[in-house]
Amino acid sequence: MEQVEVKKVSAGTVYKLFAIGLTVGFLPLFVLFGILGAFGMEALTWNEQPVTGIKAIFVGPLMAVFMSLIFTAIIGSVCAFGLWIFSFFKPLKIEFTINEVSQ
Repeated sequence: MEQVEVKKVSAGTVYKLFAIGLTVGFLPLFVLFGILGAFGMEALTWNEQPVTGIKAIFVGPLMAVFMSLIFTAIIGSVCAFGLWIFSFFKPLKIEFTINEVSQ
């Protein structure tokens, strides 16, 4: 495990990490909700309207992307602001693993 010390992390990096993490995390969950909605076990709600049947299979992933974008905007902004303030006091240590590309 490698470690690097950085003064600041760009806001774009923070937003990218949140967008990828939230989308990959929400997608399987909302696909499951869509499948359950298609079989009538659970109803998805979009714009205060219940969505069931075949529509639910398509609305589930769309809801995941929508939720990911909203949460990325809100939480990413708070996190970027917090990291910006933190950068005035001390550097940030980031641990990472190098991707070994075989040729």
